[in-house]
Amino acid sequence: MVPVFLALVLLLTGCWDMKEAQNINFITALGIDYENDRFIIYAQLLDFSEIAKQEGTIKTGHGEVWIGKSEGKTIDEALISLYPASQQRTSWTHVRTIIFSKALLDKHLPEAVNGLIQTRDLRYTPWVFGTDQKLPDILKSISLLNESVLNSALLDPEELYKLYSYVEPLRLIKLIDGVKEPAVTKLLPLVSWTEGVWKGNGDPTPQVKLVGAYAIAQGRNRGQVDSAMLQGARYVEFQRMISFPLPLSLDGGSPVMINIAHRDPDIQIGDGSDPIRVKLKVRVKAYISELAVDSGITSARLRSAAEETIEREIRRSFDVAKAKQIDLYNLEEKLYRHDQARWKKLHAQGKPLISFMELDQVRVEVSLVHSSSHKVLKQ
Repeated sequence: MVPVFLALVLLLTGCWDMKEAQNINFITALGIDYENDRFIIYAQLLDFSEIAKQEGTIKTGHGEVWIGKSEGKTIDEALISLYPASQQRTSWTHVRTIIFSKALLDKHLPEAVNGLIQTRDLRYTPWVFGTDQKLPDILKSISLLNESVLNSALLDPEELYKLYSYVEPLRLIKLIDGVKEPAVTKLLPLVSWTEGVWKGNGDPTPQVKLVGAYAIAQGRNRGQVDSAMLQGARYVEFQRMISFPLPLSLDGGSPVMINIAHRDPDIQIGDGSDPIRVKLKVRVKAYISELAVDSGITSARLRSAAEETIEREIRRSFDVAKAKQIDLYNLEEKLYRHDQARWKKLHAQGKPLISFMELDQVRVEVSLVHSSSHKVLKQ
């Protein structure tokens, strides 16, 4: 009996070194800056006792938000420097978002990414953003209506994107393509913060706000992509579009708004080298979200107006981005994947490949999926 008893005791002590969740600092977001030849880490820590599930219900509330700061010559050194003043064990396995400062994106993104992916506990799946604002101001922004901070646009951008496909959310593993691949441009969502939209108890409530994107190629920030440039990128470069409003200007000035629900681009890179002519065909599915009563507008007129508007936005966005030497539609990657010999020849000239490219034919086909409760004349 004694050997059996001892065996049972040994089995029961298998988890003797496990810690309770409330005794661990779970970092939920990181801000990374670069200043004076040192990486500066801002770590967001939430009070999980205020947002955890308790007896079948979820206790809501803004919750306390703490911001820690540490620095080092490398990313790993900066992360470790946080430990001495953390009071208890710190875990990086729950990091959901990483925000890079503009100063880091301009010159030191490859070192930062390499340091992050070599950290044992940090995963490849956090959402990534860029900002030109102070990182603590971004990290301390809170959610609305007593919702958990975990439901904010910063830590859960997919929910907002389903409602309003302004700029496509990006994960760290996809950003790596813009760092390590020689011909890939990634659009890194750009965030700011504002106190001018919502108030709580009469006081301004700081909120994160998407304001554009940074074009990341060959490990460096190639410039800012503003809202106007994103108009064309949604139809060509985004992997998906779920919901985005498109106002149309029709004869008579009656307000018309359609909502883009899907797009399917087809890109053809032409022969030759100067210029390289690019043909685009974009199929779009949309539905009517606003239309004046008894407008007398035909479905054919709506489709035509939408096709003209989208084509104009695609061309305008391309021209503005090209002037800034930004490969907004990631056309260089298409050439690199399908005609590497030509890519190498052009690349050897030392000029951005987008400077050799011109938009030739742009065809847009719009399909009105439904008209909601609005009436249009069939034609």
